Amino acid sequence: MEAAIFLPVFIAGILTFAYLIKFMAIEEAVFHSFTDQARVLGAAAGKDSLRVPVFAQKMAFEQWVKNRIYDENGDNVSKVDIDLFLYLYDDPVRDLTQVISMDLNYEVNVKLPVSFRKSLPVSESLLFRGFVGKREAYNPMPFEEMEKEKASEPVWVFPISGERYHGENCTYIASEPRQVVMSVLVRRTYDPCRICDSRNLPDGCLAYCFRTGKSYHTGKCPTVEKYVIRIEREEAIENGYTACLKCGGH
Repeated sequence: MEAAIFLPVFIAGILTFAYLIKFMAIEEAVFHSFTDQARVLGAAAGKDSLRVPVFAQKMAFEQWVKNRIYDENGDNVSKVDIDLFLYLYDDPVRDLTQVISMDLNYEVNVKLPVSFRKSLPVSESLLFRGFVGKREAYNPMPFEEMEKEKASEPVWVFPISGERYHGENCTYIASEPRQVVMSVLVRRTYDPCRICDSRNLPDGCLAYCFRTGKSYHTGKCPTVEKYVIRIEREEAIENGYTACLKCGGH
C-alpha cells in the first residue's frame, strides 16, 4: 500500500528533476548564443560603417539573436524578444563609457510531468562595453618628434636583488657576470665552463659570462651568484631603479 502511494510520487520527482536539467541545458545554450552575438556587436561598434541609429541597431541585433537561438534550439524555445536595448552610452554610476546593455526575454518549452505549466519564462541581462578604444586626455606626439631617434643610454642593473643602475665601468659590476644569449659568437669568444658543463647549452638560451673571464656558464653554476643585465636608462628609471651613489649611473 505504501509502495503504491510512494512510487508515483518518486517517479514524478525523478522526471521533474530530469526536465529541470534539460531546462538548465537549454538556458545555457541560449545564453551562449546571446553573449556570442553580443560579442560580434561589440566588436563592430568601432567601425564607422555601423554608425547607424540605435533603433536600426536594435532591430538588426534582435533579428540576429532570434535567428540564431531558434536555429540552435528549435522548438525548445519561443517568444524570443530583446528589450531595454541601449547602444554606446556613458554610465557615470559604474564609471563606464561606450556601454551596450540589453535584456533577453524568452520561454523554455519543457513538458513537465505537472501539466499546469507548459513553458517557463526566462529573462537575461547583459552589460558590456563596445570595442571602440580608450579615451585618453593627452596631446599626440607630432610626426616630427616621432621621426627623431633617441640616443641610446645603456645602464647595468642587478635584476634580482638590485635597486640602482650603474655605468658600464662601475666597480660594483666590473666583476659580475653578464647575461647573454647563446649564439655562435659567444661560442667563438668564450669556452664552456668545466664546472657546470655549459657546452650543451643550445643557441637562444640564456648564459652568463664574466667581463674579464674566458668561459660561459649556466645559471646554476656556483660561480654565478648574481648577474647584471643591460637595459636603457629610461627603462631602469621607469622600473624604480635609482642612480648608483658611486658612479652616478654613468
